[in-house]
Amino acid sequence: MPTFTTDDLSPLRSLLRGQYQIERELGRGGMGIVFLARDERLDRPVALKVLPPALARDEATRTRFLREARLAAQLSHPHIVPVYRADELDGLAFFAMGYVEGETFGARIRDRARLGAVETVRVLREVAWALAYAHARGIVHRDVKPENILLERASGRAVVTDFGIARSSVDPSLTADGHVLGTVHFMSPEQCTGEAVDGRSDLYALGVTGFFALSGRLPFDEDAPQAVIVAHATRPAPSLRSIAPDVPAALADVIDRCLQKDPAARIQTGEALAEALTKALETDEADRRVPARVLPTEQAHAVWRRAAQLQAEAASRLESRLRAEPEPERGAAVVPAGAAADAPPTSGLRVHDVAAAAVEAGISQQYVALALAELERAPEALHRADDLPAWKRQLSTRLLGTDERTLSVTRTFRVPPREALAALGRTLQAHPYSLTLRDTLGGHPLDGGVLVFTLPAMVDATYKWTYTRYAVYSPELRVSMRAAPGDARACDVTMQVDLAPGLTAVLAGYTFGCAGLAAGGAGIGLAVGAKALALTGALLAMPALAGWAVVGMGSALAVAPLHRWAIRKVRKELEDTLAAIETSVRAQDIFGELPPALPRGPSLARLSGLE
Repeated sequence: MPTFTTDDLSPLRSLLRGQYQIERELGRGGMGIVFLARDERLDRPVALKVLPPALARDEATRTRFLREARLAAQLSHPHIVPVYRADELDGLAFFAMGYVEGETFGARIRDRARLGAVETVRVLREVAWALAYAHARGIVHRDVKPENILLERASGRAVVTDFGIARSSVDPSLTADGHVLGTVHFMSPEQCTGEAVDGRSDLYALGVTGFFALSGRLPFDEDAPQAVIVAHATRPAPSLRSIAPDVPAALADVIDRCLQKDPAARIQTGEALAEALTKALETDEADRRVPARVLPTEQAHAVWRRAAQLQAEAASRLESRLRAEPEPERGAAVVPAGAAADAPPTSGLRVHDVAAAAVEAGISQQYVALALAELERAPEALHRADDLPAWKRQLSTRLLGTDERTLSVTRTFRVPPREALAALGRTLQAHPYSLTLRDTLGGHPLDGGVLVFTLPAMVDATYKWTYTRYAVYSPELRVSMRAAPGDARACDVTMQVDLAPGLTAVLAGYTFGCAGLAAGGAGIGLAVGAKALALTGALLAMPALAGWAVVGMGSALAVAPLHRWAIRKVRKELEDTLAAIETSVRAQDIFGELPPALPRGPSLARLSGLE
């Protein structure tokens, strides 16, 4: 792999001054190093691929690098990264291309072990369209692999990069120094043996990519690169369903056809592959014949209102963090047009239509998924969260001094989301936090899903959830992750406690507490009256009533400060937990791995050697 030292970077900055301002390195491969830079003339981010000086000194390599970059610049397609410029300055060969903020398809597969059929088909189909466009113009990619497929964070769009960069006009498979061009695990048999290749070679590589995404394994994964090349050239690929039996049969057949040794036996064009993938997915859905689930209108409205409430609360927290605008009214219900909240429950709506209507009305799909998940788990709880009785809402607001129904704390971690997720899972499930993962709502946590943990009961003095579990009576903790805007190497981790389930218990506790204190005040008043005044029993009611009123009113006035104090304690528990996760992240960065997890439960004696 070529290197680019600090000494090399300084002349590079000087040569590009006034044109591109280099910000940081994005990655490196066999034919160059990619930097994130800003085009100073057009004021836009670009990905700058530079041929390292050690390779640029070879004129043939430099010429091929620029020729293929200029060839790729002729491609203009929604699923191909555009090349803006290919040039040479004082022996420095580089080209500038569009910057895609997101992740590679390879990173997504590795983070999730394997992907589902729907997501995989969407990506493969978009890549197939891009390949069809390039092949029609006589350009073969030659290095199709998950790392060369970028997934745009904002839209989820798949974009292919590095078109034609690995091509060699002398030998299709080897460079001058004997290194194989292209990644061996994804190379077609004809590319491995040095034969002439066409677009069907790219479709073989895309088939390997689909095999990897759907199964989490490669069809040929030997230790030595030479063994992988020989396997691609001589051995038939295993069928996808022999590795991953749960993959739909029609989809597995499409992937298997892409992996045929003879190019003539494969699917012949990118358009045909995209169409075959679409039909395979439709066939699977038809075979399952799962009837569309229908929600009663009343439940559909409850889902809409709860999703809107979750989004409104999230917006309130964000606005509070940014100190932008006054916090909106919490729990405001937004009902999509054409679905009035007072509509009689005389009909039903398909779940898909409920979600689509909410998204069209401006409610994020994430919150719709959360509301639907709550409905699945406990329909009554969804209605309680959505529609608290007016008297209880007013009483809790006046007595507790706040209408806050959720409590959340967010911290930014300066590591990629997958590293933060690993530290989060290890920390929260180990002693002394000892949380139990109960569910995942709205998808994988790296895709915006929410992790739901059950809080343990108190077991010893190291217990970390005293106020969350026993002061606000919340039985669970929700954790979500978001990539930090503009920085794929950082993420925001949010911990949320739902206060609504414990609201009745909180009100009952404070009510009985005030009543008990008032009764105690009355008793004190009675005792003082009896001893100090020595009056008749009938008149003893006066000091008793006064004692009841003073202590009762005093304790009632203390409820709101006491509740706010409890909320602060809960917030502190969440902040301390996030700090512990951040410590784990730092330890991993320093030592290369996370520290050993402590066992759950009371184990101090065992760790001390006393057991």
